[in-house]
Amino acid sequence: MRKNFWKNQTGFTLIELLVVISIIGVLSSMVVVSVNDARAKARDARRLSDIRQMANLLAIQATEGQTVANLEGCNAVSAEKNVRSCTGPGQITQFINFADPSIADPDNNGTICTAGSNSVCQYSMTIGSTNVENAEIYVYLESSVAGLEAGLHYINPNGVFDSHKK
Repeated sequence: MRKNFWKNQTGFTLIELLVVISIIGVLSSMVVVSVNDARAKARDARRLSDIRQMANLLAIQATEGQTVANLEGCNAVSAEKNVRSCTGPGQITQFINFADPSIADPDNNGTICTAGSNSVCQYSMTIGSTNVENAEIYVYLESSVAGLEAGLHYINPNGVFDSHKK
């Protein structure tokens, strides 16, 4: 007596396996996209926290002393300056601790934010930032967060954000 080999087999067909694999692929790509958005928002939250702290340091320094203190090392009379190059006065020396989370080498002045920046960049003092009262810090946001649109923004010592000056 001969047994029918194929009748006793159980399992999935090739088509069923391909359908399941394709569904898993679609679902995993949706998860990756949502995780990337969350990572961008997290980096932007850190950027906002960093520049708010720097603005607070500028405001604190502006209230100390009888005269307006000039920025040292990051005086941006005619060109943007990396905030990490600030050596004073006073609390401004702490700017060395702030770096954009997406920039591998924050001390590379080729990566600083400028008026024409259209991608992530290292925090910088805007042109015209010469003292603790008129300083403005550039930051580039990857996504809309905290009521600010994606793109280049600046903050002043009063903590006021604005989009890039035209």
